[in-house]
Parts: sequence; structure tokens; C-alpha cells
Amino acid sequence: MTKIALSIAGSDSGAGAGIQADLKTFSALGVYGCTAITALTAQNTEKVADVYEIPASIVEEQIRSVMADLPPAAIKLGMVYSREIIGVVARLLNQKRIAIVVDPILAAGTGAKLLKDNAMDSFVSRLLPLATLVTPNKKEAEKLSGMEINDKNDSVEAAIKLIQLGAKNVIVKGGHFDKKVVTDVLVLGHSGRVIEITNPRIKIKESHGSGCNFSAAVTAFLARGFAVEEACVMANEYVHDAIKNVVMLGRGLPITNPLSIIYKDAMRHRVLTDLQVAVDTLVSLKGFYRLIPETHTNFAFALADATSYLEVAAVRGRIARAGNIPVQVSRIEFGASRHMASAVLTYMSVMPAMRAVINIRVDQEILDICKSLFRTSSYDRSKEPKEIREKEGSTISWGTKTALAKNSSAEVIYHKGAIGKEPMITLFGRNPAEVVLKIEKILESYL
Repeated sequence: MTKIALSIAGSDSGAGAGIQADLKTFSALGVYGCTAITALTAQNTEKVADVYEIPASIVEEQIRSVMADLPPAAIKLGMVYSREIIGVVARLLNQKRIAIVVDPILAAGTGAKLLKDNAMDSFVSRLLPLATLVTPNKKEAEKLSGMEINDKNDSVEAAIKLIQLGAKNVIVKGGHFDKKVVTDVLVLGHSGRVIEITNPRIKIKESHGSGCNFSAAVTAFLARGFAVEEACVMANEYVHDAIKNVVMLGRGLPITNPLSIIYKDAMRHRVLTDLQVAVDTLVSLKGFYRLIPETHTNFAFALADATSYLEVAAVRGRIARAGNIPVQVSRIEFGASRHMASAVLTYMSVMPAMRAVINIRVDQEILDICKSLFRTSSYDRSKEPKEIREKEGSTISWGTKTALAKNSSAEVIYHKGAIGKEPMITLFGRNPAEVVLKIEKILESYL
């Protein structure tokens, strides 16, 4: 059964933070998201231009309406803005046996105040005691605890102060510490346990929405029934991935990408599926075995934004020849062929749309057919520089780059071998299905 989470927060017209970010995160993590909007902000990646406070009575009716018909399994409190709204929220949620995550939205990343000065006391006295978890960053934890935070021990002390003010658990996020790694410090109030969650720092100064994404992710995991510690660890991993895949859309802060996990998983599945369908078709083609070289054939397909061989799928163990029958030796998986990955990644650096590649054997007839059907180029392995030859795995990249320098639109790149090296043709296409069509054309002329 689908769980429901409620975000009580402000609206961000730039959609990088606030309820817009929360809804994206809830959806990405399999939770149905509802909202009660506390304020309308006019903002973009550079600044908050204006804030319109929603009347407390309307905030109250939003919360009542959702809870009467769509009872949430967990609630996130984001931007609450004023004493009046805090009063309504505290009154409606008091005594509710629901997991509540309080994200202390005191100011925007661009500096604008998102909590009125006269609302701080109410925030601390009325909302912290409702919190299953409070998720401040360094600056927010300093403001709420009244102490300076310089290291992990200070984070623990600040968290304990917030627990003493009523919060059940506190996680002080480590993104604003100037260190090579980012460590979030979680303090569990019932046991006093301190848990550190560490990731390498991503090389961006700051991103818009990461705090909202994190607190919304924790809320989603709590709604799904995970314990606080598990929810924090999983939310940390989720947001780390979202920050790695930030998008630069405006002139200001980069925007955290909370849907990257869905896009990545969907694209990986699509790549594996499309390549397997193409391999199944390929091995059934009449006479295809005659194109398989002594070192066997491999067939690779890269993710659209691939930068590493681990983001290129290929056939583990290659496609071999058993008599007159082509055989897929093992399954298709990412990282299965460094050689084919090297070829396609190099090609993609020139023409990003060409994401699929296969290798076939060379004889003069096959080569002549390729030249008659496709744009071709070549490289001479005997001219390979010594420093390339001595560096493991560099030959194919060098050769592909050399051939493309001669003809940047070549669909076929070949070399005629060298001492101990079999001649080879690499055939490129936009996708595996296009490569199979090109192989079919070769076979029509060859057989």
C-alpha cells in the first residue's frame, strides 16, 4: 500500500527547494506527497525577491483537509515563517502519533530570511518538542543551540542541546564545514548513540535544495516504516547522488537533482534491455558467425552521459563462435568490456549521440563492403606512440581518436593489425538496433 507524506512548507517559484523539491523527492522514493503551503516565495537561483505569508487560517484548513482524507504516515515541517503559522501547526500536530521531521528553514541559501525574527522562540518552544528528528545544517544548529560549532564534538554538543529542548533525535549536517569529507552527525535521544555518516565532498560550493531534499527523503523513509537511523543513512546516500547530479539552470546556485536516481535507474535498465534485444537478434542472423574474429566479438552500449567504462554495458565474456553458431558467452552488464567502452567513450567525445559499438573481423571483402556502405576511417597500429603502447588500455582510445581526426563522421573505424595483434573493424551506431541493421547490410552483400 502506498504511504502518504505531508510537507508543511513554503513554495519556491524556482522549484529547486520548498514543497516543489519535497514532492519530487517523495515521488522518487515511492511515497505519495501532500502539501500545506505556508508561504509563497518569489525566488530563483540568485535571490528571494519577495515572500507572501499565507494566512494562518488557510494553512490550518490545508492541514485539516489533508489529514481528514489522506492521513500521512510522516510529516515534514519546512518553512513555517511566522508565529501565527507555528501556533496553528503546533496545535494541530500536538499529540499526533506521527513521525515528524523538522527542517529548520531559517534562511535561503542566497541569504534571505525565511523565518521572522519574532518567530524563533516559538519555533524552538513549540516545534522542537514535536520532532521525531530535527535536521539542521551547521549554521542552523548554531542558531538554535546558541553555540559555535567548529568540529564533530561541537555538533554532538549542539544536538544534545536540541534534544534537551524537546527533540527526540537530531542530525547536524556537515555540508558547511570546510573539509574534504562531509560528515553528518546523528544523535539518537533515547540511547545517546552518536552515528557518523560520511561521504567525500563533491566539488561544488553549495547547491540549492539539498537540505529540503534530505529532510523530505528522511520523511519518505520514515513513512515507509524505516527506523530513524536507517532513514538518515538512506536519505544521505540519496541526497549525495542528487548533489553529484546537480543541474546548472540559472545564473546562481546549481540545483540539486532529486530525480536523478529515477532517471539513472531507468536509463540503466533501458540500456541493458536494448542491448540484450540487439544481441538476441544478432546471434540469430544467418551467417553472422563469419564476421566474428578470433578474439571474439563484443557489443557495447553506453549511457547517454557516460564518462567511465562502468557506465558502458557489454557482453561479459563476449560473443564467441562455436562452429557455425554465434554464442553469447555470459550476461550483459555494465563494465564488462574496457576495450569496447574505450572505443565508444572516445567516439562520444566527438559525437555524443553515437553510443553503440561492435567489433567484427577484417578481410578485404568485408572491408570493401564497409567502404561501399558506410563512412570509414582507419589508423595504423605500427604508428602508435610508445607512451600509448606502454599504457594499458590506451590503444583503442588513441586509434579511435586518430581515425576520427581524419573523418569525424566515420561509422566504421578499422586497423590492419600489428605484430601479435589481429586486424579489427569497429562499427558504430546511435543505438544497438542501428548497429544490427548495419551488420545485416554487410551480411546481405557478403553472403
